[in-house]
Amino acid sequence: MKGGSMDWRLALGLCALSWGVWGFLGKLSATRLGWPTAAVLGYLAGAVVVAAALPGFRWPGWVPALPALAYGLCGSLGAVFFVRALETGPAVLVAPLTELYLVVTVLLAVFFLGESMGPKRLLGLALMLGGAALLASER
Repeated sequence: MKGGSMDWRLALGLCALSWGVWGFLGKLSATRLGWPTAAVLGYLAGAVVVAAALPGFRWPGWVPALPALAYGLCGSLGAVFFVRALETGPAVLVAPLTELYLVVTVLLAVFFLGESMGPKRLLGLALMLGGAALLASER
């Protein structure tokens, strides 16, 4: 939303809400339809909604578009594996443990974008990893 007026905190809250419902509906769809059908239908619907919501879209050319295309590919593949995991795994474990993608994002941002990790952020990352370990160890 470049140049838009939506505050990043509002966008973050709407993202968390959307992805929370997305995870729930992914579980529901995967168990009822099977993961391949759920993934394909989910991404078709998503593509239509995004295309309709962005009337100002214009093709920037192949080279500038490569990071965005790779972003879409990684997101789509991740969603396919997410729905596949939800098909047989418990949503109460699958959803929070897949949030470990944040560790990958943080490490890439630090090493390749030069973003900083102060003590509070490092502690938050450690707590997140500890929480994931606790969730994974529950039986």
